[in-house]
Amino acid sequence: MQKRTDIDFAEFRQRLNEERARLLQLHHEQRADMLEEAGDIADNELSAADFNEPADIAAEMADRDRDAALDANLMGELHEIDRALARLDDGTYGICVVTGQPIPVERLRALPWATMTVEAAEQAVQ
Repeated sequence: MQKRTDIDFAEFRQRLNEERARLLQLHHEQRADMLEEAGDIADNELSAADFNEPADIAAEMADRDRDAALDANLMGELHEIDRALARLDDGTYGICVVTGQPIPVERLRALPWATMTVEAAEQAVQ
């Protein structure tokens, strides 16, 4: 597999690490909020009047499901960033995993953990 020599790897490592730190912070905040909400309910801090309607219970469950889905998505992005950092380490960063061609720098700046060119990604979703 070819290796990139035309990009500043330090720039992309910095971008990836900054995004990783931002997402980790969001993850910790999200988890703290989820734990706090669960603790409030477990400690019966919410009165029975707060949940006197089935719609109230459904809304609370929907909120929990949404929060869990958002956190799972965030963890997926963190995993992609970690994989991109590993590609930086092994010299395969910036190479499309489908075509073996260089991923344009503009795409990498927009999505530093991209694994495919736009064309290959479009083909993958069809």
